[in-house]
Amino acid sequence: MLEAAEPGISLKPTPKAARLPRETLSAKLGASGYALYQEFLESIYDAVLITDWQGHILDGNARAGEFLRYEVRELCGLAIADIVYGLDEAVLQQIGGNLEHEQFTLIEEAYCRRKDQSLFPAEIATHKLHLGAEKHLCFFIRDITLRKQNEELLQQTRDRLVQAERLEMAGSIAGHIAHDFNNLLTPLVAYPDLIRGKLPEDSALHADLEVISKAAKQIAAINQQLLALALRGYQAQSVLNINSVIKLTVELLAYSAGAKRIKIDLTLAEDLFNLKGSPEQLQRVIQNLCLNGIEAMDLGGTLTIKTENVYLDTPLKKHELVPPGEYIKVTIGDTGHGIPRKNINQIFDPFFTTRPANQRRGAGLGLSVVRGIVKDHHGFIDLESAVGVGTVFNLYFSICRDEPEPAEPEKNYLGTETILVVDDDKLQIEVMTRLLQKAGYTVAGALSGEEALQLFNAYKPNARFPNLVILDMIMGNSMDGAQTYQELKAINPRQKAIILSGYAESPRVTLAQSLGAGAYVRKPVTLEKLGKAVRQELDRT
Repeated sequence: MLEAAEPGISLKPTPKAARLPRETLSAKLGASGYALYQEFLESIYDAVLITDWQGHILDGNARAGEFLRYEVRELCGLAIADIVYGLDEAVLQQIGGNLEHEQFTLIEEAYCRRKDQSLFPAEIATHKLHLGAEKHLCFFIRDITLRKQNEELLQQTRDRLVQAERLEMAGSIAGHIAHDFNNLLTPLVAYPDLIRGKLPEDSALHADLEVISKAAKQIAAINQQLLALALRGYQAQSVLNINSVIKLTVELLAYSAGAKRIKIDLTLAEDLFNLKGSPEQLQRVIQNLCLNGIEAMDLGGTLTIKTENVYLDTPLKKHELVPPGEYIKVTIGDTGHGIPRKNINQIFDPFFTTRPANQRRGAGLGLSVVRGIVKDHHGFIDLESAVGVGTVFNLYFSICRDEPEPAEPEKNYLGTETILVVDDDKLQIEVMTRLLQKAGYTVAGALSGEEALQLFNAYKPNARFPNLVILDMIMGNSMDGAQTYQELKAINPRQKAIILSGYAESPRVTLAQSLGAGAYVRKPVTLEKLGKAVRQELDRT
């Protein structure tokens, strides 16, 4: 590859007396020889420039004029170094030396300068040419702009594929870790409520239990970020207006120290369509992006938050491809230090951060979580950033024309029915049993789908099936929750069930629910959350 030399290096134009006019060439080659030479020169698709051994341009074809935007007669007043950027005397001598022993020399990549001083990438083959008794150099110049663009596009595609593979691997690991964490968190979240009920109201242990409960909920929130990273985080989705989520987030931002030094420019469309999603997850997205923006404005600035309805009639291709369609667009921008171009393709990688290690805990997960949640909502992310100017994130969510469901009235979640808990973790069965017994239910347990089937076969003669089955979705090497429910329904077609797990494999949950299962409940569970789901399913007709 030819390295570009410093600007200004070029050979001096050849004096007119040293040029090779076409009349002289015709005299040397004869009429038929000159006609053949001309036919050959113009039949070549590439630009062709013929020079003397010192690089002074003597002739060229019409294609050279088109490529370089010169008249051919104008080219004949220049040196090859005026056209090929960086081709100085030393490089020209090297080419000439090579051609004394080789048939041609290939310059795989160089840059050529047009008459208007614009540059284009080129591949150049040089050949030795004898015209009469004199040696000449023949330069075949091929414009490789399209090839360079395709190579760049291919490299971007490869980079995105590598990034996607890294994210998939990190997400898979995070999902399995988070699933195990959720199982372990269940007693930490549930037992404080059980213990409180057995303590006197004036007991000093209430304060200790509150500390345990808050810590468990914070761990559960962090764990939910891991699940979002894995694209396996489940939150019940409902029809909502994201303006309400943004307003709540802005209220919470007022309590952050960094928000005091910035101005918040809030523009929310009054006619904004609804979307279907999880308010908790979407709030995490908005909050993460806002906190990142605030952090980027060390010396103050403006945080812009805007919502609008947009219609894309053609695909939008910036950071990622946004297909045509109707969208709710959420814009969050800052006037901070911006993201260096070299970091743009890494910012969504798990644990990538430019923050010092002593700063905010969890640094490096924020944008990975944002990406995971947006993808969970079948949304798209676009971003623009310039160093010293700021960063703008644009989120696109498909619109939903349904209206939000009215809030449900408070219910009594107590009951006396019989419930079978199917889980491959003894601790989960124990916690679930204690919670449900406190609510008044009679509870039995099974450590696998196979064990649950044995119990159902034992119940079958008297048709004394449990009123409800609580099924863990993932149960080691045993049947999963969906398959277990399918088998149980074959024995008792009217069997009611709810699904319970740390994360969801959506097709399996969908299958279970298509068979008649009710709510999906995410671990770790509390008495209120479990009691509500149980009562709603039992009361469902």
